[in-house]
Amino acid sequence: MFKFTKIPLIAGAAIAALGIAATAPKSVSAADFPSKPVQLQVPFKPGGGADRTFRLFAPYLSEELGVPVKVTNVAGGGGWVSWGQVTNNWNKKKDDHKLAVVNIPHIFSMLNPAMKRKETLESFNFLAWHSYDPGLWLVRWDDERFKNLQDILDYAAKTPLIVAPGSLGSDDHIGVAFAQQAFPEFQTKFVMSKGDNAKIQLLLGKHVDMVAANVGYYINSILERKLRPIAVMHPEPWKMLPSVPTFTELTGKTNVTYAGRTIATANGLEEEKRAVYLGAIERAITNPEYMAKEVANKNHLMFLKGEDMWNMLRAGQKVAEQAAYWKQKDVQ
Repeated sequence: MFKFTKIPLIAGAAIAALGIAATAPKSVSAADFPSKPVQLQVPFKPGGGADRTFRLFAPYLSEELGVPVKVTNVAGGGGWVSWGQVTNNWNKKKDDHKLAVVNIPHIFSMLNPAMKRKETLESFNFLAWHSYDPGLWLVRWDDERFKNLQDILDYAAKTPLIVAPGSLGSDDHIGVAFAQQAFPEFQTKFVMSKGDNAKIQLLLGKHVDMVAANVGYYINSILERKLRPIAVMHPEPWKMLPSVPTFTELTGKTNVTYAGRTIATANGLEEEKRAVYLGAIERAITNPEYMAKEVANKNHLMFLKGEDMWNMLRAGQKVAEQAAYWKQKDVQ
């Protein structure tokens, strides 16, 4: 029914397009840095997609830096317990051996006036973009009510669709907000959840009608015929699910959302130290063994740095501003 394609995550033309040098120079100007173990801080509890990805990545980054890289978890506030530390408390001297995972578009919850946050994109010392995972809507495999996206839209025009979107301000939440803008009659009720596994259990337990999620974590549930994909939130069919239509091609309305993961460090960190980190990240992310593991992990690596990274960050903020999920009065 659904076609799955195994794709090299970063190879050939993709490497050239993303500006990746598979043999990035290993020489460093700060020869004695880092001088102790590096902490890689994930802003969510253990077991989620970000935690899984960066625990897989850590040994390869450690190899390039020449010191241990320890993944730590600082959860809470939809990520802001961690990100608040990064932007407001981390010091370029005492915290120069710390790196932080910053999730896009999750940080754009700072645009919500109710959050009363003062941070902007420029509050973060971004190093590199690491990976990308398009949005995906799914229902139970045996749910006869919903054969396709039109069934979802027709149902939600009459009865509020119960959705598990993860957290407020996530890309999954933003995708639903876009749908409400495109179709004002689209009614929803949210059941908030902590993590992708919790979403799956809510759906299989018939506590919700649909989950808004991302491709990578859910492919196994699709293969096991537990969950059925309805639409991908990407400009064109996604390579890992080429037979699943996009929201845009089904409705003619643009709805492009994704989960992106970036790596940042303390503000004001010396340029020589930034260069050490960036070179190590680039070499680790293009390590063939690591790339192969992420293929198996269904995680799409997408390395960006410099202006390319900042263009992607600003585009993500624009999407969040357009969605303005906090203005959707009928979402509960």
